[in-house]
Parts: sequence; C-alpha cells; structure tokens
Amino acid sequence: MLLRIQKQGLDVIPKILIVTRLLPDAKGTTCNQRLERVSGTENTYILRVPFRTKNGILRKWISRFDVWPYLETFAEDASNEIAAELQGVPDLIIGNYSDGNLVATLLSYKLGITQCNIAHALEKTKYPDSDIFWKSYEDKYHLSSQFTADLIAMNNADFIITSTYQEIAGSQINVGQYESHTAFTLPGLYRVVHGVDFFDPKFNIVSPGADMCILASKPILN
Repeated sequence: MLLRIQKQGLDVIPKILIVTRLLPDAKGTTCNQRLERVSGTENTYILRVPFRTKNGILRKWISRFDVWPYLETFAEDASNEIAAELQGVPDLIIGNYSDGNLVATLLSYKLGITQCNIAHALEKTKYPDSDIFWKSYEDKYHLSSQFTADLIAMNNADFIITSTYQEIAGSQINVGQYESHTAFTLPGLYRVVHGVDFFDPKFNIVSPGADMCILASKPILN
C-alpha cells in the first residue's frame, strides 16, 4: 500500500485501525490490550473497545449471537476512541459480519463518512425457513435482530464487497445470500416487501486471492 501511494505521487501516511471487542478478563491472549500493532505492518493497529452496560464493563467473552444489546453503546464508545487515536475523522469504514456492519452504519451516519460492508456470512440462508420459523431460533440465535441489522447495513452501505456472483444472486438451484433478503416475512414481527436490490451497482465482486488493495486511511471494523 505504501509503495502504491508513493507511485501515485501522494504524500500521505495511512493509518488503519481494526476495531473490535476488548475482553478485560482474557487469559493467555492479547484481547485485554487496548491497542496492539498488527505483526508485520507499520501502520495497522488493533483498537479494542469494551462492551459497556449500565452496570459497568462486560468483562468476559460472549457469543456473536448475544452482542445486539451492546452495539449502540459500543459504536458511541468506538467513535470516541477512534477520534482520540486518529486525532480526526476516518476516511473510510469497512464493516465485517452482521454486527460489525451495523456498527459501521452507526459510525458512518454519525461521522458522515463512506461505508463499505463485507457480509462474511449471512445467517439467513444457513437455517432452513429461518424467517417463517424465526421464533424457534430466537432464544438461542436472536435471528430477528440479525436479519434487521443486515437489512439496515445493506441499504445504508455506499458499497458492498462479495466473493462471487452466486453470493449475491444465487444459482439455478440455490438462493443467493443477498437475494434471500429481497422479500421475506417474520410472522408476528414484520414483513419485508423490498429488502435489498441485489442488482444495485453498490455490489462489487472481489474473488478470493485477487491482488486488490482497498485504501482505507483509517479504520476497518471487525
């Protein structure tokens, strides 16, 4: 990235922050460190922000299916930590997975900056009829929150990176991950009539292994 910036005649030094959860009680790992340089890099750091509740800091790890009540406060705290670390506003935010994409949406709206989403995996196609029978999954997986977060993030993102065309629009025998969010119903909760336009040009395909550099002069959300 530094070489490409130099060849383009730009006099800038990028700083990339990978924002994730801080786990105060982590043992045998570095997950309790606020800031950690990514090995082998010069300008990339992991910035960890704890989940905070009205009763204090959440000290231990929790499943990705249980993070939804904490994300709004996390986004607010992350905004302050990012600003302190960069001494300014980032140029681009890249969200990853449903929770990271929702936080990216909140930060993008708050800071007025460009937002990219990478789904990594959309849970909706993993569980057969998970929309119709959402109540059966709710206690364990909280899929209604996840589906809602996915819709919000998809429609607010400036662009979305996918691995294959099939991930977007599926094939003759399989429904695409994004396509499955076009129209569906969560009985007793809400009905989606036009959830996402999977023909929207905001969808971009970057196949695994492609020699592609996304310039993010500041942070990437995970």
